[in-house]
Formats: sequence, structure tokens, C-alpha cells
Amino acid sequence: GADAAFFRKHAGSPVAQVVKLLTDLKTKVTDEGAAEQKAYDKYALWCEETLTRKANDISEAKDEIDTLQDNIIKLGGEIASHGAEIEQLKKDIKANVDSQRQAEGVREKEGAAYEAEKIESEQCLGALEAAVKVLEGSGSKKSAA
Repeated sequence: GADAAFFRKHAGSPVAQVVKLLTDLKTKVTDEGAAEQKAYDKYALWCEETLTRKANDISEAKDEIDTLQDNIIKLGGEIASHGAEIEQLKKDIKANVDSQRQAEGVREKEGAAYEAEKIESEQCLGALEAAVKVLEGSGSKKSAA
């Protein structure tokens, strides 16, 4: 409209050239501002999304930290409990080994006593068998006489 008529009328004048430069500059600044606003909006959206995601990640990490700390405490208690159980089992094993040694000693003595009694019993049986043979032999001689 009015700008076009002005430019046609004063096309070569320095004022027209300045007005044209200012109009071109205004258009350029407006276009650059729109592009900058678009880039800013895109960046702001990315920031919001990233902030939300990071806040969720932080919240989840804090929950996981709490869970892991509870597990550390629980497992620490179990370690202490198992340590006491291990010590008791070591004592039980030592007592069992000592008991086995005592039992082996008793069994060895009983085995030796049995062997001695067996040998004595076998000798007694041998002597009895010999005595029976002698007695049987002496009884048959009497009946023959």
C-alpha cells in the first residue's frame, strides 16, 4: 500500500533508500527472531523433557539406594549370624573329632581285649577238645579191659 506508493514517488532519494534499508532490516530481524524463537522453543521442550526424565531417574535411584541400604543392613546381620553359626559348627566339628578319637581308642582297647579273649577261648577249646579225646580214649580202654 502506502509504502509502495512512497517508494515509487521517491525511489531514488536518500530517505527512500534509508526507509527501504530499515524495512529490509525489520523483515530480516523479524524472520531471524521467528527462527530463534523456534530454536528456543525446541530447546526449551528438550530441557523440560530432560528435566522430567532426570527427576524420575533421581527419584528411582534414591528408592534403589534405600532398598540397597536396607539389604546391606540385612545382609550384614546375616553375615554376623552366619559367623556365629560357623564358629559353633567349628566347635561341634572339633568336639566330634575328639569324640571319634576317644571312640577309636575305646574300640581299639575293646578289639584288643576281644582278640586276647578269642585267643584264650580258642586255646581253651583246643585244650578241652584234647581233654575230651584223652577222656574218650581212656574210657574205651577201660571197657576193653
